[in-house]
Amino acid sequence: MTQLDSLLVEIDEAINSQAKIIKQKEDFIRKIKAQLGYTNLPQETRYILYKQLTDEYITYQADSSLKYARLRTEAAATTGNEEWITDSRIHMALVQAKSGFFQAAIDTLKKMDISELNENQRMDYYIAYSDTYVYWMEFSEGMDISDLVVRRSQVQDSLINILQPGSYEYAVHKGTKNIEAGNYEEAKNLLLSAYPKLTHDTRQYAVLTSLLAYLFEQQGNVQERKVYLALSALADIESGIMENTSLRTLALLLYKDGDLQRANSYIKKCLDDANFFNARLRNLQTSRILPIIDKAYQEYKVAQEKKLSNLLHIISMLLVLLVLVVVFVIRQMFKLSKAQKSILLINNQLSELNVNLKQANIQQIETNKSLADANYIKEQFISNFLEICTEYIDKLEKLKSSIRMKIKAGQVHDVLRMTDSPSDTAEELKELYENFDRAFLNIYPNFIEEFNKLLKNDKRYKEPEDGSLNQELRIFALIRLGITDNNQMATFLHYTLRTIYNYRSKVKSKATHPDDNFEEQVKQLCS
Repeated sequence: MTQLDSLLVEIDEAINSQAKIIKQKEDFIRKIKAQLGYTNLPQETRYILYKQLTDEYITYQADSSLKYARLRTEAAATTGNEEWITDSRIHMALVQAKSGFFQAAIDTLKKMDISELNENQRMDYYIAYSDTYVYWMEFSEGMDISDLVVRRSQVQDSLINILQPGSYEYAVHKGTKNIEAGNYEEAKNLLLSAYPKLTHDTRQYAVLTSLLAYLFEQQGNVQERKVYLALSALADIESGIMENTSLRTLALLLYKDGDLQRANSYIKKCLDDANFFNARLRNLQTSRILPIIDKAYQEYKVAQEKKLSNLLHIISMLLVLLVLVVVFVIRQMFKLSKAQKSILLINNQLSELNVNLKQANIQQIETNKSLADANYIKEQFISNFLEICTEYIDKLEKLKSSIRMKIKAGQVHDVLRMTDSPSDTAEELKELYENFDRAFLNIYPNFIEEFNKLLKNDKRYKEPEDGSLNQELRIFALIRLGITDNNQMATFLHYTLRTIYNYRSKVKSKATHPDDNFEEQVKQLCS
């Protein structure tokens, strides 16, 4: 398994468990909001709480971020703290840009006097300015953005001039500048110098790895680009960030690679996150890609279903052929039995003729001529007898040889055993179920793993080493294929209706949520 494959598995697991991360984030936000409900709360405290909320919401929910950025600005103005007022306005511009109000963000920043800003504020000011132009250029994709590129470059230069070499911000912005200028090695060294200082579940890590992916894109290294996009997307998911642009780009690359199922899953998550984040830029970007991937995925599903249908048709034809072979063998057996009876009848007739010949020899022994005639007749009879016997024996040998050849070829022997004893039928059923298990697990290789996620930890099934399903899993494999009727299951599996009902009830009792929705969840496994 390659590094990318491992990362994709981690992303799948992170997506499945992201609800826990979101709950923790929501609980933290609720605690902050609860403090705002206290009466006689000082404006200074209220400002700090609003600042915390804007920081939590800025990559989580755009409209809430904008709301609390305004309240933060109002609270700062009430306190009269100039530093807080300036910080609030800079942050307001960044929030406006993320929400798609690009000109409003520029206007907010233009109203500020740069000479009055301290060192940190000047850095935040230029970062907000640069990011605003970046968002604006992304939104204007396909249009003439040359003016935006020039203005952003000027702001970027001003920002780099005031950043401290060796800092994270310097590595990110100077690295970006070098990538755009084609100085790839210098950009790579800068970005990698900041890489070891970051933890993998932070926004900074997500940004840095996305820039490394951008670097490898410019160099034409598709594999490394996908690796760093996966690292960036994983960091976004683990830190509860809904502005997950890396996952969207990764979905598009996976679509081009033919991994339609994963690409479709990722792009739909991006759309859900974009709708939750509620920023028109991210909604627009995701909406451009979603129809392309979704259409290809639907076509892929139709093709897979067609393959399954063809496989079932082939199995049905094989069963019909098997029945025909059984009928043929029975008929051949009947013919063989009839031939054996005919030979026995002829043998009896020949025995009678021998007796008659002996009597004739006794009667004609008196004369040579009579004896010679009798001998001649006897010789002719024996010759005819041998010819008839030989003919029937040849027919019998040819029939035996034909049957033996079919048995050796595996076309008859198993069928004969099936017709002679119930164990033969059991063997055929065993082979049918093995073929069914093998075909089913080849379509849904992760079925058992995903099915176990619906069950309690101590009730889960072990992965079979021989690639087969047990009785309970086979019933729910049929449910996954859309076969829910107990009569159909009983016919296919050769169980009673009571057995089918007991198995379904038994497994449902093992589920973490044993309600009527359990089997519907089974139908959705591996989507």
